[in-house]
Amino acid sequence: MEINDEIKNSLDIADIIGEKVKLKRSSRGFTGLCPFHDEKTPSFHVFTDTQSYYCFGCGASGDIFTFIMKTEGLNFNEALEILASRAGIKLERRNSSNFKKEKSLYEILEIAANFFKANLNGVQGSAARAYIQRRNLDENDCSKFSLGYSLNSWDSLINYLRKGGIKDEQLLKSGLALSSSRGSLYDRFRGRIIFPVRDITGRVIAFGGRLIDGEGAKYINSPESEIYSKRKNLYLLDEAKKFIREKDRAILVEGYMDALRLHKSGFPETVASLGTSLTAEQAALLSRFSSRCYICYDSDEAGQNAILRGMYILQENGIDVQVVQIPEGKDPDEFLSSNSASDFEKALENSKPLVLHQIKSLEKLPRKAAIKELFENLSRLNISDILPYRSQISEFTLLPPTEIEKFLTRGPQKNYSPIQKSRETFVNNYEIIEAAFCSMLFYYSECRLNIEPSEALEILSGSLARETAFLILTENPRDLYSLWLSAGETEKIGLITRGAAFCKTLEGENVIDKWNFLLSIVKSSYRKRKISEIQNKLSQNKASASELLLLQKLMKSS
Repeated sequence: MEINDEIKNSLDIADIIGEKVKLKRSSRGFTGLCPFHDEKTPSFHVFTDTQSYYCFGCGASGDIFTFIMKTEGLNFNEALEILASRAGIKLERRNSSNFKKEKSLYEILEIAANFFKANLNGVQGSAARAYIQRRNLDENDCSKFSLGYSLNSWDSLINYLRKGGIKDEQLLKSGLALSSSRGSLYDRFRGRIIFPVRDITGRVIAFGGRLIDGEGAKYINSPESEIYSKRKNLYLLDEAKKFIREKDRAILVEGYMDALRLHKSGFPETVASLGTSLTAEQAALLSRFSSRCYICYDSDEAGQNAILRGMYILQENGIDVQVVQIPEGKDPDEFLSSNSASDFEKALENSKPLVLHQIKSLEKLPRKAAIKELFENLSRLNISDILPYRSQISEFTLLPPTEIEKFLTRGPQKNYSPIQKSRETFVNNYEIIEAAFCSMLFYYSECRLNIEPSEALEILSGSLARETAFLILTENPRDLYSLWLSAGETEKIGLITRGAAFCKTLEGENVIDKWNFLLSIVKSSYRKRKISEIQNKLSQNKASASELLLLQKLMKSS
């Protein structure tokens, strides 16, 4: 068998592509948004039976080799090396006796990981093994997650790596060594349980170390390096990604031990945030594999504050957030050490959505301060994510639902009366105007009778609004909602929902008055855009005769 075929047979193309493209299962494989051109409707298909991909939009096609080459900007040999390493297949090098090159940081960290594993299993690892047993982890767990032990020595790892030809400069770059005031190097990790951190492809990129005896920080971690950024990685994602996609949910915890405990207890869709507050990069990474995430941080104050920060970052990245309630004083590891997996599954089932958790967290604050903080945070979200909890927000703030929608769409204002505001105010938030325009078309037949599909396509500027309005005017709106829901077209539903919420703020006006108001703003915006476009062409002597006639007509009507 050719080495290329051996590698392809050892890897799943859906796993490889799924690291860069959010895939949804289809009849023959998976579909997603094409990574090679901009699109809003998925036309990129991954065929697991032939281990290939094809985009019906731009024609991009190939296998795992071409995908890695195109997305990473690599040549074939470079892609071959990456995928061979991923598959655990060794490539034979020609003239290997004469071939010598400096080891990469990935190779150095892999050697260090094996050294730490050997220490854990050796004579000097007895105390570390005893600690691991007390944490209810066994030999199989240590092997599966490549746990290790750094000897309580200043230079055991440094000496080992130096013997293997690793230079001091590389030791410092890798984060495995520190430099003293005298310029001599010493081991960063000493007397600690070692947790290797791997990137999404399974390569070791960093380490976490847990102190088991003596004084010092409880945990220390590798510093940022050429290959490691804690903002862009998640602990155990390389193991969890397959299960996150299969279960269509991720469980997010804070620490190494929490993540290991959940994997061991039957929740392999768990990842940890590497000892830092969740970042937008980490949220984007998770969103490739699922649109649902259960946050399960410690129940102490620090953990709860981290939840509040993290859940908004997740929701802003299109992930539906649920907050798991752990009994006070416990973290997930402690909870599962004294409770069953079914108890934890019940905790997942009883989790609270973001909005309700935020309300609960503000109950102890004075009402005025609580309302201020609530709306400051909710203003970061799409209104479609908030409206299902309108009644609970109303109950907490003692504000009527209509007033809540004003806060969410425009912020609190005294004596607020939208119709009496200048039209310029609304044009400044033109996206919501087009959303409201589509919402009126969707809900009211008298509005649909007032405009042709071709005119809607002409005067609307946003591609989503244009597509949505055209479908509403050419199809039965009652059938569209079910169609969008089944096809996962949440953008169109969200557009309609946001528009409907805005329309409700136009109090005291009937349907036709609201429609004429919105239509006049949309047409006015279209005229300004078109006039600017033709005048720009005119300045370059590129305007046609028909465009000049249109310009005259638009200038007269504006």
